Amino acid sequence: MREVGSVDPLDRLISTLRMGDGADAGIANGIEVAAQRWRTLPRAQVAGRTRAGRTTVAGALGLQPGVETAPVDEPGFPDPVLDADIVVYVLASTPSPGDRRILASLRPERTILVLNKADAIGTSWADAVNASRKFGQEFGLPAFPLVGSLAARTVSGAFQESDLALLRRLAQSGTAAAVSAEAFVSPAVGPDTAARTELLEHWDLYGLACVLAALEREPELAPQIVLQILHTVSGIDPVARLLGQRYQQAISRRAGTLIDELTRLAARAVPHGGSRARALITEYLDTDEARWLGLCGGLVDPEVAHLAAGYPRPEPEDADDALARAIRWRAVVAGEMSPAARRAAVRVHNGYVRMWERMSSVGL
Repeated sequence: MREVGSVDPLDRLISTLRMGDGADAGIANGIEVAAQRWRTLPRAQVAGRTRAGRTTVAGALGLQPGVETAPVDEPGFPDPVLDADIVVYVLASTPSPGDRRILASLRPERTILVLNKADAIGTSWADAVNASRKFGQEFGLPAFPLVGSLAARTVSGAFQESDLALLRRLAQSGTAAAVSAEAFVSPAVGPDTAARTELLEHWDLYGLACVLAALEREPELAPQIVLQILHTVSGIDPVARLLGQRYQQAISRRAGTLIDELTRLAARAVPHGGSRARALITEYLDTDEARWLGLCGGLVDPEVAHLAAGYPRPEPEDADDALARAIRWRAVVAGEMSPAARRAAVRVHNGYVRMWERMSSVGL
C-alpha cells in the first residue's frame, strides 16, 4: 500500500524526466499521456433499438445520464459507434437484422446482452431465461433476462405500509391468482379500485404478482423486505455484478496498456549524453506497483484470460498460492502462443513471482 501523502511513482518519474534534456522531456510527455489514459474512468454505453428500454436499463444499473447511444437500426440514420470500454446492449424482443449485425461485431469481454421486458416473454420467468440463453449462445455473449422498469423503481421507489396492507388483504382473498391487469383493478374486488389502479401503474402486474405470492407465504413482510424481493425478481443483480466485473476488467486492461506503453518508451529511449529515460522507466517497471499493474493487465488479456478463470481474485491467498500460480504461468509462457499472448503471460508470471517474494520474505 502507498503511504498517505506519498508522491505517486509515475508522477515522480514524469517530474524527474522533465528536468532532464530535451529528449527526456519529450518522453515525459508520452508517459503523462499514458498515465492520464490509465487514470480515466472506464466509459460505458447502453445501446439498442428504439423502445428497447435503454434509458430505463441505464437508470436501473445506476449509470450516469447520457450513456444511452442513438438508437440502433433507425431508418435514415447511421448506427451509433459502440467504442466504449463496456457496452450494455438492450433487446426487448427477438433480435432484428440490425440487432444481429451490431451484436455480431461486439467483443464478448466488453459486452453485456440484456433481454429487457422479460415479464412479457412467454408465460413464465423460465421462458425469459431460456430466450436470453439462446441469444447469448447465438452471439457468444453473456446474456440476462431483466425487467428494467421494475428494477429502476426499486432503486428510486419505496413500498408504503398502507400499500402493503391493501396487498395483504388481496393476498388473503386469493387475488394473487389473478393473471390479468383487468382482474386486478376490477371493481368486483372491492371499493379500493383507485388505490389498486395506482399500484398497478407504479409496479406493473409482474411486480404485484410477485409481491402477492410472497405475502401469501409470509403476510407480515416489512416494506423494505418487499422492496428487496422486487429488486431480486427484476433480474438486475446478475447484470449489475457482471457490470462491476467489466469495470474492473476495463481498469485492468488500461493498466496493461500503460505497462505496454512504458515498455515501448523505454525501448525507444536511446541512452545518450545525460539522458536517463531508459534507466528510470526500467527502474519503475521493476517496482511492486508496476509488476501488479502488469499482472492485472495480463490476467484480462483476451488470449489468456481463460487460463485465470478459476481464480476467485487476482491476489493469491498466500505465498504457496503465489508460487503455484507463478509455476503454472511459467509453463504457459513455455507453450505455443502469439507474441502478444506471451507478453501477457510473462507479466502474469513475473507478477506472481514478485508477490511470492514479498509474501515469503524472499525478496526482502
